[in-house]
Amino acid sequence: MSPKNLLFACTAICIWATTSLSAQNLYMFRNIQKSYENGTRALDGHPGPKYWQNHAAYSIDVAIDLPTREVRGSAAIRYFNESPDTLKMIRLKLAHDLWRKNSQRAYELAASDINDGVDIRQVRVRNAVVENFRQTNTFLNITLEQGLPPGQSIDLGVDWTHVAPAARSAPRECVCDSTTWFLAYWYPQVAVYDDLHGWADMPYNGMQEMYNDFSDYEVRITVPGNVMVWATGIWQNPEALLTPDFLNRYNTALASTEVIKIFAPEDYARNTAFFKNREKHTFVYKAAGVPDFAFGFSDHYLWDARSALVDPGTGRTALASAAYDPKSEDYYEVCQVAAKGLEVMSTFLPGYPYPYPRMTVFNGDDGMEFPMMCNDASTHPRSPVTLTVHEMSHTYFPFMMGINEQYYAWMDEGWAAFFDVLVSDSLAGKSLGRLRNYWDYAGTDMDMPPMTPSRQLGSGYRVASYNRPQAAYLNLYQMLGYERFHRCMVEYMDRWKGKHPQPHDFFYTWNDAAGENLNWFWKPWFFDWGFPDLAVGRVDVDGIVIENRGTMPMTVSGSIEFSDGTTERFLRTAEVWKPGNVSITIPVAAGKTVKRVALDDPHVSDTVRENNFWER
Repeated sequence: MSPKNLLFACTAICIWATTSLSAQNLYMFRNIQKSYENGTRALDGHPGPKYWQNHAAYSIDVAIDLPTREVRGSAAIRYFNESPDTLKMIRLKLAHDLWRKNSQRAYELAASDINDGVDIRQVRVRNAVVENFRQTNTFLNITLEQGLPPGQSIDLGVDWTHVAPAARSAPRECVCDSTTWFLAYWYPQVAVYDDLHGWADMPYNGMQEMYNDFSDYEVRITVPGNVMVWATGIWQNPEALLTPDFLNRYNTALASTEVIKIFAPEDYARNTAFFKNREKHTFVYKAAGVPDFAFGFSDHYLWDARSALVDPGTGRTALASAAYDPKSEDYYEVCQVAAKGLEVMSTFLPGYPYPYPRMTVFNGDDGMEFPMMCNDASTHPRSPVTLTVHEMSHTYFPFMMGINEQYYAWMDEGWAAFFDVLVSDSLAGKSLGRLRNYWDYAGTDMDMPPMTPSRQLGSGYRVASYNRPQAAYLNLYQMLGYERFHRCMVEYMDRWKGKHPQPHDFFYTWNDAAGENLNWFWKPWFFDWGFPDLAVGRVDVDGIVIENRGTMPMTVSGSIEFSDGTTERFLRTAEVWKPGNVSITIPVAAGKTVKRVALDDPHVSDTVRENNFWER
């Protein structure tokens, strides 16, 4: 190598090392490092110049047989290979094989729902029937005799039947009664092939949730003639199915800021005809650029709907709906909650316009999200606000941002848990949001760093996915303040909307957008073993000494009671621990005698509560 080239190489290495040091010691798995070396991701948090991802277009026909609970479907799939690799096989997900005998399951399911699994009737590749496929571990692996080169697409076809699970223990979906279902995992879906792991290989076991590509759907759903279907996407043929009065109500709701009762109790009482054909009809729904498709149906559910303004800048609206059992008392307010929730999320937190044209909250038996759909149980007598907000907020994570929940559920569930608090409180006008009690688990053997891949977690899954990241995000929000926090959030969404960010893409983007290296915060909260513990150390002439006896930077928030009967609150953000100090002093005004000090902010996850008080 010439001296000139050697100098250039050494300079490049030094620049790379300096850049890496600016990313300051956030541990990165060796296989993830390759994506940065290959240029698919960048150390400043942007997608790399060689970033790619695949996608598909689905055309699906599905028919429901109510007496037998059989789902009969036929899917035509065009899959686009945008990767640099020639694919030798195509992997389809069969999440509905969860009920197949001998499938892996995270918890016990009703024996009555266990069966022979999805019956694959036929598989077609490039319009030819093939036999070279294998059904295993909730996947359908199809070997390609001729590989799929980069930049090319392939046509696949699958015909199948399966039996919908009927027990109340069925996760995320529901045969709620004989004529009311919510179908979650019901069709063969191409698994993700990405720059990090190749083909996704985590079998669905009922616990870890989404990781899907962004695809286009046209779905035709055939049901008995008195059944209404609500689904992901936009209903394409209401004019062909609804009778004039109900079509008029539907069209009115699309532009109304008042709740329109499309299907009302009195309509059922009069046995009114909602549909032109009472024998059988087919609903057509289309959705573009979404990571999944779900639907629910019923022949006796009420339907409320109204328009929500989700982008004040352009005037764009979305239709918010509630489809519910008349017996669910809380659901009579869910449509209004959903509409206002979409508006608050679009303008406050995350402060990014809701990206889809529809949102339907369906009265099922769970709390589960899908693109433009929620399967939510009744919360009566509690308010439905927090559950509705939580599930709708998943629109942003993992749907708009294609989070891999099988590896990093905290990148999704942690945000939804964060929105539980601030968005719910804002919407309700009072303290209503659900604080996850991280302090009960912190530092125990149930508390693992969120960077532990979710697929490796068992009993510690919820702590790492919900409790600990919620606490971290609340501290981060208080530290950055709304304006700066929101700026980072919007930048992250702008960069990774419709893509697949992994944790370092998140950390590096927020560092870049915040204008400072926040790794001193990220590391203890997301990478390290430890626990949060603040204590009132002592009170002396210099003031009140607050000690950080744990390992995590936290907000210092509490109250002071003075001997003259007056009180005062103090708050210092987690930034006070940035230098690595283990104590800070809260000054006290001259002439004041402190009677009592309490670290009493419920939004601060402090593990050891016994040392949070000092009394003279």
